[in-house]
Amino acid sequence: MADPTLFFCVGATKAGTSWLHRYISDHPQAWMRGLKELHYFDAVAFDDWDTWIASTQARHDGNLRELDGLNPAARAIKQRVAADAAEWLTVLRARRADDAAYLAYLTNGRTDQRLVGDMTPAYGLLPRDRLAQMAGLMPEVKFVYILRDPVDRIWSHARMIAKRRAATPHEVAYRSVHIVRRILKGKEPEVERRSDYIGPVTNLLAAVRKENLRLVFYEELFSQPIVDDLCDFLGLDHKPADFGTRVLRGPEAEMDEGQHEQLRTFLKPQYDFIQATFDRIPDRWAVGGERVA
Repeated sequence: MADPTLFFCVGATKAGTSWLHRYISDHPQAWMRGLKELHYFDAVAFDDWDTWIASTQARHDGNLRELDGLNPAARAIKQRVAADAAEWLTVLRARRADDAAYLAYLTNGRTDQRLVGDMTPAYGLLPRDRLAQMAGLMPEVKFVYILRDPVDRIWSHARMIAKRRAATPHEVAYRSVHIVRRILKGKEPEVERRSDYIGPVTNLLAAVRKENLRLVFYEELFSQPIVDDLCDFLGLDHKPADFGTRVLRGPEAEMDEGQHEQLRTFLKPQYDFIQATFDRIPDRWAVGGERVA
């Protein structure tokens, strides 16, 4: 059996990676494990095994707790995720770099599928030498990075965090606005890190051969021509996509007056960099995102 293509989707956070994961997971020529984000390479790079062991254990336990009352199809999905999490925990608990064990996990259960993959947006924050090492793991390795309008992306991220922190749903709107205030004051460093395109794009362009890297705009992702192009890039046959269902859509909320302009100024280096790097940008970027209906 021929080696599959290894596929990494390395970001960005809140830029459609969950939707793309579902599309590729449903493709008959791809073999994707039930866990979307494995965090193997950031655990290796930053010696942060405990964080991802705890996170994976929580996903395992959470999926098992949610089985009651589900229809058979939904129950099977959660059982698969829990089983995959249990298997992945055996790799993480070794607390050491083991690329062979990582690849064995990705390919376990594969038959003749052409593609296996790991979609972990945090990989976009890895240093250049780590990305280059990932690019050499198998004979054919492809990378995808999705860019979303910076204001839209950071506001979606703020709402996601607000939802996690809120004790009740009605708190989400207030907390979203408060998180933006904290971002602008430098008090949400993880959100600020995930808002950077300059470092990830620069490193990817240096570490990965041009023909093995695809940079995609979120604003153009949800169209059949772009999905078909991604399939061509990954070596998959074209398959119709469901554009009516968004995955992990964030809660509704509105920024305070003036916050849009403040975020646009805060993120100006990102806009300037992408404008200088690409031949063109989507119209959405030119007007700065969330303010537009």
